[in-house]
Amino acid sequence: MPFLFKNVFSTREKTSMMDLLHYFDPVDFEKFACPEWANKKHTLGYLLQRNQEKVKPEKADLVLIGVPEDRNSGVEGAAKAPDEIRKHLYNLNRIGARFKILDLGNLKVGNTANDSYFALRDICEHLMESRQTVCILGGSQDLTFGMSKAFDGRLFNMVTVDPKLDFKKGVKNITAENYLNLIFEKQKNMYSYTALGYQNYFVDQTDIDIFNSSHFDSKRLGQVRYDLTSVEPILRDANIFSFDINAIRYIDAPGQAMASPNGLYSEEACQIARYAGISDTLQLAGFFNLIPDNDMSSSSSNLVAQIIWHFIEGFYNRKPEDPTDDTEDFNHFVVDMADINIAIVFFQSRVSGRWWMEISDFEHKKGRMYIVPCDEDDYKKASQGDIPDRWWKNIRKMHKRQNK
Repeated sequence: MPFLFKNVFSTREKTSMMDLLHYFDPVDFEKFACPEWANKKHTLGYLLQRNQEKVKPEKADLVLIGVPEDRNSGVEGAAKAPDEIRKHLYNLNRIGARFKILDLGNLKVGNTANDSYFALRDICEHLMESRQTVCILGGSQDLTFGMSKAFDGRLFNMVTVDPKLDFKKGVKNITAENYLNLIFEKQKNMYSYTALGYQNYFVDQTDIDIFNSSHFDSKRLGQVRYDLTSVEPILRDANIFSFDINAIRYIDAPGQAMASPNGLYSEEACQIARYAGISDTLQLAGFFNLIPDNDMSSSSSNLVAQIIWHFIEGFYNRKPEDPTDDTEDFNHFVVDMADINIAIVFFQSRVSGRWWMEISDFEHKKGRMYIVPCDEDDYKKASQGDIPDRWWKNIRKMHKRQNK
Protein backbone atom coordinates (compact mmCIF):
# COMPACT_ATOMS: atom_id res chain seq x y z
CA MET A 1 0.00 0.00 0.00
CA PRO A 2 1.57 3.35 -1.01
CA PHE A 3 2.24 5.98 1.62
CA LEU A 4 0.75 9.46 1.42
CA PHE A 5 4.11 11.23 1.30
CA LYS A 6 2.38 14.50 0.61
CA ASN A 7 1.10 14.45 4.19
CA VAL A 8 4.07 12.75 5.80
CA PHE A 9 6.88 14.83 4.36
CA SER A 10 5.37 18.21 3.57
CA THR A 11 5.83 19.41 7.14
CA ARG A 12 9.64 19.14 6.63
CA GLU A 13 9.94 18.00 10.24
CA LYS A 14 13.20 16.48 11.43
CA THR A 15 13.03 12.73 11.58
CA SER A 16 15.41 10.10 12.86
CA MET A 17 17.16 7.68 10.53
CA MET A 18 15.16 4.81 12.00
CA ASP A 19 11.91 6.68 11.25
CA LEU A 20 13.14 7.14 7.71
CA LEU A 21 13.45 3.39 7.25
CA HIS A 22 9.67 3.04 7.56
CA TYR A 23 9.35 4.58 4.10
CA PHE A 24 11.29 1.78 2.42
CA ASP A 25 10.55 -1.82 1.57
CA PRO A 26 13.72 -3.50 2.87
CA VAL A 27 15.78 -5.70 0.59
CA ASP A 28 15.04 -9.41 0.71
CA PHE A 29 18.57 -10.67 0.10
CA GLU A 30 17.42 -14.28 -0.11
CA LYS A 31 15.77 -13.70 -3.50
CA PHE A 32 19.05 -12.61 -5.09
CA ALA A 33 20.89 -15.86 -5.81
CA CYS A 34 24.67 -15.88 -6.09
CA PRO A 35 25.94 -17.47 -9.35
CA GLU A 36 28.47 -20.29 -9.31
CA TRP A 37 31.23 -18.15 -10.80
CA ALA A 38 31.17 -15.72 -7.85
CA ASN A 39 32.71 -16.19 -4.41
CA LYS A 40 29.67 -15.29 -2.33
CA LYS A 41 31.65 -14.06 0.69
CA HIS A 42 33.50 -11.58 -1.53
CA THR A 43 30.43 -10.14 -3.24
CA LEU A 44 28.87 -6.74 -2.70
CA GLY A 45 25.54 -8.39 -1.92
CA TYR A 46 27.06 -10.42 0.92
CA LEU A 47 28.70 -7.29 2.34
CA LEU A 48 25.42 -5.36 2.12
CA GLN A 49 23.56 -8.18 3.88
CA ARG A 50 26.13 -8.22 6.69
CA ASN A 51 26.10 -4.42 6.94
CA GLN A 52 22.31 -4.46 7.25
CA GLU A 53 22.79 -6.32 10.52
CA LYS A 54 25.95 -4.62 11.80
CA VAL A 55 26.09 -1.03 10.50
CA LYS A 56 23.70 1.54 11.93
CA PRO A 57 22.03 3.54 9.14
CA GLU A 58 23.43 6.82 10.40
CA LYS A 59 26.97 5.38 10.30
CA ALA A 60 26.92 4.44 6.61
CA ASP A 61 29.12 6.44 4.24
CA LEU A 62 27.27 5.52 1.06
CA VAL A 63 23.55 4.69 0.90
CA LEU A 64 21.79 2.91 -1.96
CA ILE A 65 18.06 3.41 -2.47
CA GLY A 66 15.75 2.11 -5.18
CA VAL A 67 12.98 4.35 -6.50
CA PRO A 68 10.48 2.32 -8.60
CA GLU A 69 8.76 5.39 -10.07
CA ASP A 70 8.06 5.96 -13.78
CA ARG A 71 4.54 7.41 -13.97
CA ASN A 72 5.78 10.60 -15.66
CA SER A 73 8.31 8.84 -17.85
CA GLY A 74 6.40 8.86 -21.13
CA VAL A 75 7.67 5.31 -21.69
CA GLU A 76 6.78 3.04 -18.78
CA GLY A 77 8.88 0.17 -17.52
CA ALA A 78 11.70 1.83 -15.59
CA ALA A 79 9.88 1.24 -12.29
CA LYS A 80 10.94 -2.41 -12.53
CA ALA A 81 14.62 -1.54 -12.80
CA PRO A 82 15.89 -1.30 -9.18
CA ASP A 83 15.62 -5.01 -8.37
CA GLU A 84 16.83 -6.02 -11.84
CA ILE A 85 19.95 -3.93 -11.23
CA ARG A 86 20.44 -5.52 -7.82
CA LYS A 87 20.42 -9.02 -9.36
CA HIS A 88 23.70 -8.19 -11.06
CA LEU A 89 25.15 -5.55 -8.74
CA TYR A 90 25.09 -7.86 -5.74
CA ASN A 91 27.26 -10.43 -7.57
CA LEU A 92 30.11 -7.99 -8.15
CA ASN A 93 33.19 -7.47 -6.00
CA ARG A 94 32.57 -5.97 -2.54
CA ILE A 95 35.50 -3.50 -3.15
CA GLY A 96 36.41 -3.32 0.57
CA ALA A 97 35.69 -5.73 3.40
CA ARG A 98 34.99 -2.87 5.85
CA PHE A 99 33.17 -0.61 3.42
CA LYS A 100 30.28 1.14 5.24
CA ILE A 101 27.70 0.90 2.48
CA LEU A 102 24.00 0.18 3.01
CA ASP A 103 21.05 -0.60 0.75
CA LEU A 104 17.92 0.82 2.38
CA GLY A 105 15.64 -0.91 -0.14
CA ASN A 106 12.95 0.50 -2.41
CA LEU A 107 11.10 3.69 -1.63
CA LYS A 108 7.37 3.16 -1.11
CA VAL A 109 6.18 5.44 -3.88
CA GLY A 110 3.48 8.01 -3.25
CA ASN A 111 -0.07 8.16 -4.62
CA THR A 112 1.22 10.39 -7.43
CA ALA A 113 4.60 10.87 -9.05
CA ASN A 114 4.71 14.32 -7.47
CA ASP A 115 4.48 12.72 -4.03
CA SER A 116 7.47 10.57 -4.93
CA TYR A 117 9.52 13.62 -5.98
CA PHE A 118 8.98 15.29 -2.65
CA ALA A 119 9.56 12.09 -0.70
CA LEU A 120 12.87 11.71 -2.52
CA ARG A 121 13.66 15.34 -1.76
CA ASP A 122 13.21 14.91 1.97
CA ILE A 123 15.02 11.57 2.12
CA CYS A 124 18.02 12.95 0.22
CA GLU A 125 18.03 16.10 2.32
CA HIS A 126 18.02 14.06 5.53
CA LEU A 127 20.82 11.77 4.39
CA MET A 128 22.95 14.71 3.22
CA GLU A 129 22.54 16.37 6.60
CA SER A 130 24.19 13.25 8.01
CA ARG A 131 27.04 13.74 5.49
CA GLN A 132 26.07 10.66 3.55
CA THR A 133 26.25 10.20 -0.20
CA VAL A 134 23.17 8.75 -1.89
CA CYS A 135 23.12 6.47 -4.95
CA ILE A 136 19.66 6.13 -6.51
CA LEU A 137 18.62 3.14 -8.57
CA GLY A 138 15.83 4.44 -10.82
CA GLY A 139 13.20 4.73 -12.03
CA SER A 140 12.81 7.38 -14.71
CA GLN A 141 15.03 10.43 -15.02
CA ASP A 142 12.39 12.95 -13.99
CA LEU A 143 13.33 11.86 -10.45
CA THR A 144 16.28 14.22 -10.92
CA PHE A 145 13.85 17.02 -10.09
CA GLY A 146 13.26 15.49 -6.65
CA MET A 147 17.03 15.22 -6.16
CA SER A 148 17.51 18.89 -7.01
CA LYS A 149 14.83 19.92 -4.50
CA ALA A 150 17.06 18.57 -1.72
CA PHE A 151 19.30 21.62 -2.35
CA ASP A 152 16.60 24.23 -1.75
CA GLY A 153 18.23 27.26 -0.17
CA ARG A 154 21.83 26.50 -1.14
CA LEU A 155 23.99 26.57 -4.22
CA PHE A 156 24.60 23.38 -6.15
CA ASN A 157 26.14 22.16 -9.41
CA MET A 158 24.51 19.48 -11.54
CA VAL A 159 25.82 17.23 -14.31
CA THR A 160 23.72 14.93 -16.47
CA VAL A 161 24.71 12.30 -19.01
CA ASP A 162 22.07 12.21 -21.73
CA PRO A 163 21.78 11.85 -25.52
CA LYS A 164 19.48 14.91 -25.59
CA LEU A 165 18.83 18.07 -23.65
CA ASP A 166 15.72 17.18 -21.63
CA PHE A 167 14.24 20.63 -22.08
CA LYS A 168 11.19 21.73 -24.05
CA LYS A 169 10.41 25.43 -24.10
CA GLY A 170 6.93 26.33 -22.91
CA VAL A 171 6.00 22.83 -21.69
CA LYS A 172 4.77 22.81 -18.08
CA ASN A 173 3.96 19.15 -17.35
CA ILE A 174 7.02 17.33 -16.07
CA THR A 175 8.21 14.18 -17.83
CA ALA A 176 11.50 12.35 -18.20
CA GLU A 177 11.91 14.31 -21.45
CA ASN A 178 11.56 17.83 -20.00
CA TYR A 179 12.32 17.67 -16.26
CA LEU A 180 15.00 20.33 -16.82
CA ASN A 181 12.20 22.87 -17.46
CA LEU A 182 11.13 22.63 -13.84
CA ILE A 183 14.68 22.61 -12.46
CA PHE A 184 15.62 25.73 -14.47
CA GLU A 185 12.42 27.46 -13.37
CA LYS A 186 12.29 26.44 -9.71
CA GLN A 187 15.90 25.88 -8.68
CA LYS A 188 17.34 29.38 -8.68
CA ASN A 189 20.24 28.21 -6.54
CA MET A 190 21.69 26.03 -9.29
CA TYR A 191 25.07 27.66 -9.91
CA SER A 192 26.12 25.52 -12.87
CA TYR A 193 24.73 22.80 -15.08
CA THR A 194 26.58 20.64 -17.61
CA ALA A 195 25.07 18.18 -20.10
CA LEU A 196 27.51 15.46 -21.15
CA GLY A 197 27.32 13.23 -24.21
CA TYR A 198 24.44 14.84 -26.07
CA GLN A 199 24.03 13.97 -29.76
CA ASN A 200 23.41 16.98 -31.95
CA TYR A 201 20.88 15.31 -34.27
CA PHE A 202 18.57 14.93 -31.24
CA VAL A 203 18.86 18.58 -30.17
CA ASP A 204 17.29 21.68 -31.72
CA GLN A 205 19.54 24.69 -32.19
CA THR A 206 17.12 26.92 -30.26
CA ASP A 207 17.62 24.76 -27.17
CA ILE A 208 21.40 25.05 -27.54
CA ASP A 209 21.01 28.84 -27.83
CA ILE A 210 18.97 28.86 -24.61
CA PHE A 211 21.68 26.85 -22.89
CA ASN A 212 24.41 29.21 -24.08
CA SER A 213 22.49 32.34 -23.05
CA SER A 214 21.91 30.83 -19.59
CA HIS A 215 25.66 30.07 -19.25
CA PHE A 216 25.01 26.34 -19.03
CA ASP A 217 27.69 24.03 -20.39
CA SER A 218 27.46 21.05 -22.68
CA LYS A 219 29.75 18.53 -24.33
CA ARG A 220 28.75 16.62 -27.42
CA LEU A 221 29.32 12.89 -27.61
CA GLY A 222 32.27 13.41 -29.93
CA GLN A 223 33.91 15.88 -27.54
CA VAL A 224 33.51 13.47 -24.64
CA ARG A 225 34.91 10.58 -26.66
CA TYR A 226 37.83 12.61 -28.02
CA ASP A 227 39.05 13.41 -24.51
CA LEU A 228 37.25 11.42 -21.84
CA THR A 229 39.52 12.78 -19.09
CA SER A 230 38.12 16.28 -19.77
CA VAL A 231 34.89 15.34 -17.95
CA GLU A 232 36.75 14.68 -14.67
CA PRO A 233 37.13 18.36 -13.62
CA ILE A 234 33.45 18.93 -14.47
CA LEU A 235 32.35 16.04 -12.26
CA ARG A 236 34.84 16.99 -9.53
CA ASP A 237 32.78 20.15 -8.96
CA ALA A 238 29.33 18.49 -9.16
CA ASN A 239 26.85 17.94 -6.33
CA ILE A 240 24.24 16.05 -8.40
CA PHE A 241 24.95 13.44 -11.09
CA SER A 242 22.12 12.05 -13.22
CA PHE A 243 22.82 9.29 -15.76
CA ASP A 244 20.36 8.31 -18.52
CA ILE A 245 21.01 4.83 -19.95
CA ASN A 246 19.75 6.14 -23.31
CA ALA A 247 23.13 7.89 -23.60
CA ILE A 248 24.69 4.46 -24.29
CA ARG A 249 24.53 3.00 -27.79
CA TYR A 250 21.77 0.46 -28.29
CA ILE A 251 24.06 -2.47 -29.10
CA ASP A 252 25.61 -2.13 -25.62
CA ALA A 253 22.35 -1.41 -23.78
CA PRO A 254 19.19 -2.63 -25.56
CA GLY A 255 17.08 -2.17 -22.42
CA GLN A 256 16.25 1.43 -23.26
CA ALA A 257 13.63 3.46 -25.10
CA MET A 258 15.61 5.37 -27.74
CA ALA A 259 17.49 2.49 -29.42
CA SER A 260 20.04 4.78 -31.06
CA PRO A 261 22.94 3.12 -32.90
CA ASN A 262 25.26 5.86 -31.58
CA GLY A 263 26.14 6.70 -28.02
CA LEU A 264 28.68 6.05 -25.31
CA TYR A 265 30.49 2.74 -25.30
CA SER A 266 29.97 0.69 -22.14
CA GLU A 267 33.58 1.27 -21.02
CA GLU A 268 33.18 5.03 -21.40
CA ALA A 269 29.98 4.99 -19.33
CA CYS A 270 31.77 3.10 -16.56
CA GLN A 271 34.69 5.56 -16.56
CA ILE A 272 32.39 8.58 -16.37
CA ALA A 273 30.58 6.99 -13.42
CA ARG A 274 33.91 6.39 -11.70
CA TYR A 275 34.88 10.04 -12.16
CA ALA A 276 31.56 10.96 -10.52
CA GLY A 277 32.23 8.63 -7.61
CA ILE A 278 35.70 10.05 -6.99
CA SER A 279 34.31 13.59 -6.71
CA ASP A 280 34.27 14.43 -3.00
CA THR A 281 31.70 17.21 -3.59
CA LEU A 282 29.17 14.85 -5.16
CA GLN A 283 26.31 13.99 -2.79
CA LEU A 284 23.55 12.57 -5.00
CA ALA A 285 23.88 10.21 -7.96
CA GLY A 286 21.03 8.66 -9.93
CA PHE A 287 20.96 6.04 -12.69
CA PHE A 288 17.77 6.10 -14.73
CA ASN A 289 15.62 4.90 -17.64
CA LEU A 290 16.58 1.24 -17.70
CA ILE A 291 13.57 -0.70 -19.05
CA PRO A 292 13.90 -4.39 -18.10
CA ASP A 293 11.08 -5.47 -20.43
CA ASN A 294 13.24 -4.37 -23.39
CA ASP A 295 16.25 -6.21 -21.98
CA MET A 296 15.66 -9.78 -23.09
CA SER A 297 19.21 -10.97 -22.38
CA SER A 298 19.58 -8.90 -19.17
CA SER A 299 22.75 -7.39 -20.65
CA SER A 300 21.52 -3.84 -20.00
CA SER A 301 20.73 -4.55 -16.34
CA ASN A 302 24.16 -6.14 -16.07
CA LEU A 303 25.80 -3.10 -17.64
CA VAL A 304 23.96 -0.60 -15.42
CA ALA A 305 25.05 -2.68 -12.41
CA GLN A 306 28.66 -2.42 -13.59
CA ILE A 307 28.31 1.33 -14.18
CA ILE A 308 27.01 1.75 -10.63
CA TRP A 309 29.79 -0.52 -9.34
CA HIS A 310 32.34 1.84 -10.91
CA PHE A 311 30.62 4.78 -9.21
CA ILE A 312 30.82 2.92 -5.88
CA GLU A 313 34.45 1.96 -6.47
CA GLY A 314 35.25 5.62 -7.23
CA PHE A 315 33.51 6.67 -4.02
CA TYR A 316 35.48 4.11 -2.00
CA ASN A 317 38.73 5.54 -3.38
CA ARG A 318 37.94 9.20 -2.80
CA LYS A 319 40.93 11.29 -1.74
CA PRO A 320 39.61 14.73 -0.76
CA GLU A 321 42.04 17.50 -1.64
CA ASP A 322 41.79 21.21 -0.88
CA PRO A 323 44.26 23.48 -2.69
CA THR A 324 43.54 26.26 -0.18
CA ASP A 325 45.11 24.19 2.60
CA ASP A 326 48.50 25.48 3.65
CA THR A 327 50.35 22.27 2.88
CA GLU A 328 53.21 21.16 0.68
CA ASP A 329 50.92 18.85 -1.29
CA PHE A 330 50.33 21.40 -4.05
CA ASN A 331 52.45 23.14 -6.66
CA HIS A 332 51.48 26.76 -7.24
CA PHE A 333 51.80 28.42 -10.65
CA VAL A 334 51.10 32.12 -11.23
CA VAL A 335 50.43 33.21 -14.82
CA ASP A 336 50.20 36.93 -15.63
CA MET A 337 47.44 37.72 -18.12
CA ALA A 338 48.20 41.02 -19.82
CA ASP A 339 44.81 41.25 -21.55
CA ILE A 340 42.89 41.50 -18.28
CA ASN A 341 45.70 42.86 -16.13
CA ILE A 342 45.48 40.11 -13.53
CA ALA A 343 47.31 36.95 -12.66
CA ILE A 344 45.64 33.52 -12.71
CA VAL A 345 46.83 31.16 -10.01
CA PHE A 346 46.89 27.44 -10.74
CA PHE A 347 47.28 24.62 -8.24
CA GLN A 348 48.49 21.12 -9.03
CA SER A 349 48.25 18.29 -6.53
CA ARG A 350 51.52 16.46 -5.98
CA VAL A 351 49.50 13.47 -4.82
CA SER A 352 46.88 12.96 -7.57
CA GLY A 353 48.18 15.25 -10.31
CA ARG A 354 44.82 17.05 -10.49
CA TRP A 355 44.58 20.78 -11.28
CA TRP A 356 42.60 23.75 -9.91
CA MET A 357 42.34 27.37 -10.98
CA GLU A 358 41.69 30.52 -8.98
CA ILE A 359 38.87 32.68 -10.33
CA SER A 360 39.20 36.34 -9.29
CA ASP A 361 36.13 38.51 -9.72
CA PHE A 362 38.09 41.65 -10.54
CA GLU A 363 34.92 43.68 -11.27
CA HIS A 364 33.43 43.03 -7.83
CA LYS A 365 34.26 45.58 -5.13
CA LYS A 366 35.08 42.90 -2.58
CA GLY A 367 37.37 41.09 -5.01
CA ARG A 368 35.84 37.66 -4.50
CA MET A 369 37.96 34.64 -5.34
CA TYR A 370 36.91 31.06 -6.04
CA ILE A 371 38.87 27.89 -6.60
CA VAL A 372 37.45 25.68 -9.37
CA PRO A 373 38.64 22.36 -10.80
CA CYS A 374 40.40 22.55 -14.15
CA ASP A 375 42.89 20.53 -16.16
CA GLU A 376 46.46 20.91 -17.38
CA ASP A 377 45.27 22.21 -20.75
CA ASP A 378 43.82 25.29 -19.00
CA TYR A 379 47.24 25.99 -17.49
CA LYS A 380 49.01 25.47 -20.83
CA LYS A 381 46.56 27.78 -22.59
CA ALA A 382 47.08 30.52 -20.00
CA SER A 383 50.86 30.09 -20.24
CA GLN A 384 50.58 30.82 -23.97
CA GLY A 385 48.73 34.08 -23.26
CA ASP A 386 45.20 32.81 -23.92
CA ILE A 387 42.55 33.15 -21.21
CA PRO A 388 41.01 29.69 -20.62
CA ASP A 389 37.37 29.27 -21.61
CA ARG A 390 36.71 27.78 -18.16
CA TRP A 391 37.86 31.06 -16.57
CA TRP A 392 35.50 33.17 -18.69
CA LYS A 393 32.55 30.85 -18.12
CA ASN A 394 32.98 31.00 -14.35
CA ILE A 395 33.30 34.78 -14.40
CA ARG A 396 30.00 35.00 -16.32
CA LYS A 397 28.30 32.63 -13.88
CA MET A 398 29.52 34.70 -10.93
CA HIS A 399 28.21 37.92 -12.47
CA LYS A 400 24.89 36.30 -13.33
CA ARG A 401 24.58 35.14 -9.73
CA GLN A 402 25.38 38.59 -8.34
CA ASN A 403 22.82 40.27 -10.60
CA LYS A 404 19.93 38.05 -9.47
